[in-house]
Amino acid sequence: MYRPARPVRPRGWTLLELVSALVIVGVLCAIALPSLASGLSRLRADMLRMQLVSVFNSARSTAITRHAAVAVCPSEEGRQCGGDWSRGWLIHLDRGASTLSPAPEDVLQYRQGYHDTSVSARSSQERRRLRFQADGRSGGSPLTVAICARAQLQGEVVVNNVGRTRATRQRGSVACPH
Repeated sequence: MYRPARPVRPRGWTLLELVSALVIVGVLCAIALPSLASGLSRLRADMLRMQLVSVFNSARSTAITRHAAVAVCPSEEGRQCGGDWSRGWLIHLDRGASTLSPAPEDVLQYRQGYHDTSVSARSSQERRRLRFQADGRSGGSPLTVAICARAQLQGEVVVNNVGRTRATRQRGSVACPH
């Protein structure tokens, strides 16, 4: 017995279905993007907090090992001290002068920071450097670096007079102090 063949329906999407799906995906991405950017800034702030603890401990260890004063300061380009710890930092031998531009031969280490403008880290009393003496003590007053993301305080790194470093993470929403 002869049966007529069923018409074959083309498989795939029509152009209208494809455009509709892309519009829906685009709208969902636009809704989710601000919260993803905020989460990324908080993640970078947490990473910066841990890196600053590491760099302060490294500078202290270098001062003890070399039996010489060592300073660490925020630096964006690696040649002179700046004001924002999130842009990078510079560890250098401290020859006694309170200069913010160490000699190139005194630079021990430079690490580049973040270029995310939503993350910032400023020190207390606008101190632009931290000096460790040859015995590892930090002279002067304790240094507190406030780490902020999107104008909200995310945490702090504190170096006391003995030279010990500790970090705290902010719980809840608090405006950035600077």
